[in-house]
Amino acid sequence: MREPAENIFRKPPRRTPRLLSEQEIVRLMEAPGQLRRVDPFRRLTLSMLLGLLASTGLRIGEALRLKNEDAHLDTDPPYLAIHESKFGKSRIVVLHASAADRLRDYATQKETVLATRSVEAFFASRVGRPLCYNQTRITFRRLVNHAGITSHHGERAVTLHSLRHSFVVRRLTAWHRAEKNVQELLPHLSVYLGHTDPKDTYWYVTATPELLEAASVLFEVHHRKGASKP
Repeated sequence: MREPAENIFRKPPRRTPRLLSEQEIVRLMEAPGQLRRVDPFRRLTLSMLLGLLASTGLRIGEALRLKNEDAHLDTDPPYLAIHESKFGKSRIVVLHASAADRLRDYATQKETVLATRSVEAFFASRVGRPLCYNQTRITFRRLVNHAGITSHHGERAVTLHSLRHSFVVRRLTAWHRAEKNVQELLPHLSVYLGHTDPKDTYWYVTATPELLEAASVLFEVHHRKGASKP
């Protein structure tokens, strides 16, 4: 009996994810306005959903499962309560004040539009039902086309998960540029993302030119500080 090949259980190499620039994210959030035969409330809902994914790195499933009672938008700081997500973990996702303001405005408009319906879902359809993942994924492809976002040869196509990848890389880049201790902060980012171990977060780290440049500058600064000590 022949032994299995050594690499039979190895994971295939991960293809580089398609990251989104800030300009592309803005175009994506504006793209729902170009959808034909779609009512204004659905356009607003899609725009708010994309904005939340981009600003928090939530998984799409977590965002679609949000209930009104999970959105604590008037607390200090405002936050979302994520219940029983991947790995069976629950967590608190703190929001930037500007994101909370937008979500609060959306909740007010939703209450006006769906006033006669009993709605539990935070992101709801025109008839008060939670958004469907498959339909949202299909619509997202249309939004990518409307936003004029393409992928180069060898890159993965833009998906809803691209917003999560992009959030992580932007956050790490910002920390490097601010000369923060990224190694100390990484476990906090892992908790924020809902990972069980910081090593899982490394799957989202892509060596973009901006991230490499920021890391290089930070390394040089610390190297100089170390060399200047007696």
